Amino acid sequence: MIDKSESPLSNAAFRRVWIGATVSAAGDAASWVALVAYALGLAHGSVAILAVLYTAPVAVGGLVAGWALDRYDRRWLLVGDSLVRAAVFGTVPLAAVWGGLTAVQLYMVAGVYGLLKMTSLAGFPALIPELVAPGQLMAANALESVSFGIAGLVGAVGAGVAVATVGAGYVVAFDVLSYVIFALCLLGTRIGAGPARAVTRPATVSRRGGGLGPVLRLMVREPVLRDTTFMFALFNIGEGALLVVLPERAVEYGLGAGGYGYLVAAVTGGELLAALVLLRWSWRPSLTRSVVLASLVAAMAVLAVLVPSPWVAVVGLVGLGGCAAAMTTWAQTLRMAAAPSDVHGRLFAVLRTLMQATPPLGAGLAALTLRDGVAATVLAICALMAMPALAFARDLAAAGARYRAADGRTPDRVGAGDQA
Repeated sequence: MIDKSESPLSNAAFRRVWIGATVSAAGDAASWVALVAYALGLAHGSVAILAVLYTAPVAVGGLVAGWALDRYDRRWLLVGDSLVRAAVFGTVPLAAVWGGLTAVQLYMVAGVYGLLKMTSLAGFPALIPELVAPGQLMAANALESVSFGIAGLVGAVGAGVAVATVGAGYVVAFDVLSYVIFALCLLGTRIGAGPARAVTRPATVSRRGGGLGPVLRLMVREPVLRDTTFMFALFNIGEGALLVVLPERAVEYGLGAGGYGYLVAAVTGGELLAALVLLRWSWRPSLTRSVVLASLVAAMAVLAVLVPSPWVAVVGLVGLGGCAAAMTTWAQTLRMAAAPSDVHGRLFAVLRTLMQATPPLGAGLAALTLRDGVAATVLAICALMAMPALAFARDLAAAGARYRAADGRTPDRVGAGDQA
């Protein structure tokens, strides 16, 4: 069990940034519900366009954000990002009050969000090694998963109630306030003068290089980075397909209009539960082997969706969410140890951009395979989650011998030869 004094939350700097990031993420989850509510009342088909513009620009913005996070002060970039998004989102309730809100304005706001999204999504993990000691990395990464879990549940549920009672404008206004809160938390935090950075490897990738080429080469050379990237990309294709399957199953289960939400909430609940467990207990087994095992267990958990009982499906989805959150925490800890901290901005931007890009492929896969029945799609999902883990198991096990599995501290052996 992790002693309370060892928790990253006992570190005032990390605690302040974590709270601000959680509030901001809750605002994002809430404002998406509000933007959809506005779009539904404006024009036919506007929700689909809104969704595309809300996500697609990540592919461009993520690469720029990674470069900027490694070249400039990360704290000030996050402050600027928060204030810009606060100003942009603030135009929505103002226009609604004045009666001038249009679908085009919603599209522009969604596009700006998508373009800037990766700044905070990659910026927060890039800051973690500058905020906590090396031995606290896994707990800090688990807390990031807790942050997303809390924000997703509270933001979406709260927005649903608020849109139905006080109106969507107040929800977007809360998101504006959440950006300001995050900016203030960052401004009140001294970063860079505290704990030592997590890794001291030779500067094979320099911040001054500024480009993505050296980072991509590092990802190819380093087994932990290369293998987990492929695994997670394919895993997320499976999750994207599952999100198309779940509405079908919700109808078949007779769960009513809110059935899809209940099934998605089961996944989110599992993610939050796993993050809390990892935060509370020290994880001693090999992290690389744990990632492989969790991927295989997740694949088996998906099979529960084929069972006629909705309760069995919910249990399976909770297990899926728990495995996904644990995999994210363990892999992120390994990645921090596998790369020098001055490239974490570019590294996490590239990785998370790839992760954000693959779920739509899963939705397309499900659209094709559902014609042959739900069972065919679920089996395809299981294969996408399990086969890469089996393929990379030996490679990851060998790479894992270079790391101390218990707490994400620096590799046991470092040197130029380690990246060959």
